[in-house]
Amino acid sequence: MRHFVLSTRNDLIDQLRAYRVKVGLTQDDVAWKLGFSATTVSRWERGMAQPDLRATGAIVDFLRRADAQTERRLLASILASGESRNLWEGRDIRYLGGSQLEYRESPEMRAVVGTSIRRYITGHYRNCMEDQALVASLCAREIASIDIYGGTALSVTSIPEGYVQMKRLSFQSEMRGVIRGDTHSILIPKAQAQTASAVIVHSWDTLSRRP
Repeated sequence: MRHFVLSTRNDLIDQLRAYRVKVGLTQDDVAWKLGFSATTVSRWERGMAQPDLRATGAIVDFLRRADAQTERRLLASILASGESRNLWEGRDIRYLGGSQLEYRESPEMRAVVGTSIRRYITGHYRNCMEDQALVASLCAREIASIDIYGGTALSVTSIPEGYVQMKRLSFQSEMRGVIRGDTHSILIPKAQAQTASAVIVHSWDTLSRRP
Protein backbone atom coordinates (compact mmCIF):
# COMPACT_ATOMS: atom_id res chain seq x y z
CA MET A 1 0.00 0.00 0.00
CA ARG A 2 1.32 3.41 -0.90
CA HIS A 3 2.22 5.85 1.90
CA PHE A 4 1.31 9.49 1.29
CA VAL A 5 4.00 11.97 2.27
CA LEU A 6 2.45 15.38 2.78
CA SER A 7 4.09 18.65 3.72
CA THR A 8 0.88 20.72 3.62
CA ARG A 9 -2.78 20.13 2.93
CA ASN A 10 -2.25 21.92 -0.37
CA ASP A 11 -0.12 18.94 -1.38
CA LEU A 12 -3.03 16.63 -0.66
CA ILE A 13 -5.37 18.70 -2.82
CA ASP A 14 -2.76 18.73 -5.59
CA GLN A 15 -2.66 14.93 -5.44
CA LEU A 16 -6.45 14.69 -5.40
CA ARG A 17 -6.77 16.97 -8.44
CA ALA A 18 -3.96 15.13 -10.29
CA TYR A 19 -5.74 11.81 -9.77
CA ARG A 20 -9.12 13.30 -10.73
CA VAL A 21 -7.73 14.66 -14.00
CA LYS A 22 -5.74 11.49 -14.73
CA VAL A 23 -8.78 9.21 -14.60
CA GLY A 24 -11.26 11.72 -16.05
CA LEU A 25 -13.40 12.44 -12.98
CA THR A 26 -15.28 15.71 -12.57
CA GLN A 27 -15.39 17.73 -9.38
CA ASP A 28 -18.99 16.52 -8.98
CA ASP A 29 -17.76 12.90 -9.17
CA VAL A 30 -15.10 13.46 -6.51
CA ALA A 31 -17.53 15.38 -4.30
CA TRP A 32 -20.01 12.50 -4.42
CA LYS A 33 -17.30 9.94 -3.58
CA LEU A 34 -16.02 12.04 -0.66
CA GLY A 35 -19.40 13.05 0.71
CA PHE A 36 -18.89 16.79 0.23
CA SER A 37 -20.43 19.32 -2.13
CA ALA A 38 -18.97 20.09 -5.56
CA THR A 39 -18.64 23.71 -4.44
CA THR A 40 -16.42 22.63 -1.56
CA VAL A 41 -14.18 20.55 -3.84
CA SER A 42 -13.97 23.49 -6.27
CA ARG A 43 -12.95 25.83 -3.44
CA TRP A 44 -10.25 23.39 -2.35
CA GLU A 45 -8.79 23.15 -5.84
CA ARG A 46 -8.81 26.92 -6.32
CA GLY A 47 -7.07 27.47 -2.99
CA MET A 48 -10.04 29.36 -1.54
CA ALA A 49 -10.52 26.87 1.31
CA GLN A 50 -8.59 24.16 3.13
CA PRO A 51 -10.01 20.72 3.98
CA ASP A 52 -10.59 20.24 7.70
CA LEU A 53 -9.43 17.11 9.55
CA ARG A 54 -12.55 15.11 8.58
CA ALA A 55 -12.16 16.06 4.93
CA THR A 56 -8.42 15.31 5.02
CA GLY A 57 -9.12 11.81 6.32
CA ALA A 58 -11.75 11.23 3.64
CA ILE A 59 -9.37 12.36 0.88
CA VAL A 60 -6.49 10.19 2.09
CA ASP A 61 -8.78 7.14 2.33
CA PHE A 62 -10.11 7.85 -1.17
CA LEU A 63 -6.61 8.11 -2.67
CA ARG A 64 -5.50 4.91 -0.92
CA ARG A 65 -8.50 3.01 -2.29
CA ALA A 66 -7.84 4.46 -5.74
CA ASP A 67 -4.21 3.31 -5.51
CA ALA A 68 -5.32 -0.22 -4.57
CA GLN A 69 -7.67 -0.32 -7.58
CA THR A 70 -4.83 0.85 -9.81
CA GLU A 71 -2.64 -1.98 -8.51
CA ARG A 72 -5.41 -4.55 -9.12
CA ARG A 73 -5.77 -3.32 -12.73
CA LEU A 74 -2.00 -3.52 -13.10
CA LEU A 75 -1.94 -7.14 -11.93
CA ALA A 76 -4.72 -8.03 -14.37
CA SER A 77 -2.81 -6.45 -17.24
CA ILE A 78 0.40 -8.28 -16.27
CA LEU A 79 -1.38 -11.64 -16.29
CA ALA A 80 -2.82 -10.92 -19.74
CA SER A 81 0.54 -9.88 -21.20
CA GLY A 82 3.93 -11.51 -21.56
CA GLU A 83 5.60 -9.47 -18.84
CA SER A 84 6.13 -9.57 -15.09
CA ARG A 85 6.57 -6.65 -12.75
CA ASN A 86 8.61 -5.88 -9.64
CA LEU A 87 8.15 -2.78 -7.49
CA TRP A 88 11.05 -1.05 -5.76
CA GLU A 89 10.03 0.68 -2.53
CA GLY A 90 13.06 2.11 -0.77
CA ARG A 91 15.52 -0.76 -0.36
CA ASP A 92 12.80 -3.37 -0.72
CA ILE A 93 11.91 -5.02 -4.01
CA ARG A 94 8.46 -6.58 -4.09
CA TYR A 95 7.18 -9.01 -6.72
CA LEU A 96 3.83 -7.73 -7.98
CA GLY A 97 2.90 -10.47 -10.41
CA GLY A 98 3.87 -12.38 -13.52
CA SER A 99 2.58 -13.50 -16.88
CA GLN A 100 0.89 -16.85 -17.44
CA LEU A 101 4.06 -18.00 -19.23
CA GLU A 102 6.19 -17.15 -16.20
CA TYR A 103 3.84 -19.03 -13.90
CA ARG A 104 3.89 -22.08 -16.20
CA GLU A 105 7.68 -22.09 -16.44
CA SER A 106 8.27 -21.18 -12.76
CA PRO A 107 5.22 -22.11 -10.66
CA GLU A 108 7.19 -21.16 -7.52
CA MET A 109 6.66 -17.50 -8.48
CA ARG A 110 3.00 -17.62 -7.48
CA ALA A 111 4.10 -18.23 -3.89
CA VAL A 112 6.11 -15.00 -3.71
CA VAL A 113 3.54 -12.59 -5.18
CA GLY A 114 3.43 -9.47 -3.02
CA THR A 115 6.57 -10.35 -1.05
CA SER A 116 10.15 -9.11 -1.00
CA ILE A 117 12.38 -10.92 -3.49
CA ARG A 118 15.80 -9.46 -2.61
CA ARG A 119 17.09 -12.82 -1.38
CA TYR A 120 16.26 -14.47 -4.74
CA ILE A 121 17.93 -11.92 -7.04
CA THR A 122 20.91 -13.09 -9.12
CA GLY A 123 23.04 -12.16 -12.12
CA HIS A 124 23.09 -8.72 -13.73
CA TYR A 125 19.94 -7.73 -11.83
CA ARG A 126 21.64 -8.28 -8.48
CA ASN A 127 24.76 -6.45 -9.66
CA CYS A 128 22.68 -3.40 -10.60
CA MET A 129 20.73 -3.53 -7.35
CA GLU A 130 23.94 -3.63 -5.31
CA ASP A 131 25.52 -0.77 -7.27
CA GLN A 132 24.60 2.07 -4.92
CA ALA A 133 25.84 4.78 -7.29
CA LEU A 134 23.69 3.40 -10.11
CA VAL A 135 20.55 3.20 -7.97
CA ALA A 136 21.20 6.67 -6.54
CA SER A 137 21.46 8.06 -10.08
CA LEU A 138 18.14 6.43 -10.97
CA CYS A 139 16.44 7.86 -7.88
CA ALA A 140 17.87 11.30 -8.64
CA ARG A 141 16.59 10.98 -12.24
CA GLU A 142 20.12 11.42 -13.57
CA ILE A 143 19.63 8.15 -15.46
CA ALA A 144 16.41 7.46 -17.35
CA SER A 145 16.41 3.65 -17.17
CA ILE A 146 18.55 0.51 -17.27
CA ASP A 147 17.94 -2.46 -19.58
CA ILE A 148 19.21 -5.79 -18.27
CA TYR A 149 19.53 -8.70 -20.72
CA GLY A 150 20.48 -12.22 -19.79
CA GLY A 151 19.37 -15.41 -18.11
CA THR A 152 17.37 -15.85 -14.95
CA ALA A 153 17.31 -12.81 -12.68
CA LEU A 154 15.72 -14.72 -9.79
CA SER A 155 16.86 -18.05 -8.42
CA VAL A 156 13.26 -19.35 -8.41
CA THR A 157 12.63 -18.65 -12.09
CA SER A 158 13.50 -20.47 -15.28
CA ILE A 159 13.62 -19.32 -18.90
CA PRO A 160 12.40 -21.43 -21.84
CA GLU A 161 15.05 -22.65 -24.27
CA GLY A 162 15.80 -20.11 -26.98
CA TYR A 163 14.67 -17.05 -24.98
CA VAL A 164 16.44 -14.15 -23.29
CA GLN A 165 14.95 -12.19 -20.41
CA MET A 166 14.91 -8.42 -20.72
CA LYS A 167 14.30 -6.32 -17.60
CA ARG A 168 13.87 -2.54 -17.63
CA LEU A 169 14.47 -0.73 -14.37
CA SER A 170 13.23 2.82 -13.94
CA PHE A 171 12.16 5.20 -11.19
CA GLN A 172 9.41 7.79 -11.21
CA SER A 173 7.46 10.03 -8.88
CA GLU A 174 3.76 9.73 -9.70
CA MET A 175 2.64 11.71 -6.66
CA ARG A 176 4.45 14.37 -4.71
CA GLY A 177 6.72 12.94 -2.05
CA VAL A 178 6.33 9.36 -3.36
CA ILE A 179 9.11 7.75 -5.38
CA ARG A 180 8.75 4.23 -6.68
CA GLY A 181 10.80 2.11 -9.01
CA ASP A 182 9.48 -0.41 -11.48
CA THR A 183 11.15 -3.40 -13.08
CA HIS A 184 9.36 -4.66 -16.18
CA SER A 185 10.42 -8.12 -17.39
CA ILE A 186 9.66 -9.76 -20.69
CA LEU A 187 10.95 -12.86 -22.49
CA ILE A 188 12.37 -12.23 -25.96
CA PRO A 189 13.43 -14.87 -28.51
CA LYS A 190 17.23 -14.83 -28.73
CA ALA A 191 17.02 -14.04 -32.43
CA GLN A 192 15.04 -10.85 -31.67
CA ALA A 193 16.96 -9.73 -28.58
CA GLN A 194 19.22 -6.71 -28.83
CA THR A 195 21.88 -8.69 -27.00
CA ALA A 196 22.07 -12.01 -25.18
CA SER A 197 23.71 -10.63 -22.04
CA ALA A 198 24.37 -7.00 -21.15
CA VAL A 199 23.50 -4.03 -18.95
CA ILE A 200 22.57 -0.95 -20.99
CA VAL A 201 22.20 2.38 -19.21
CA HIS A 202 19.95 4.98 -20.88
CA SER A 203 20.57 8.64 -20.13
CA TRP A 204 17.91 11.29 -20.66
CA ASP A 205 20.16 12.89 -23.30
CA THR A 206 20.36 9.64 -25.25
CA LEU A 207 16.60 9.13 -25.17
CA SER A 208 15.93 12.72 -26.24
CA ARG A 209 17.98 12.16 -29.40
CA ARG A 210 15.95 9.13 -30.46
CA PRO A 211 13.87 9.73 -33.62
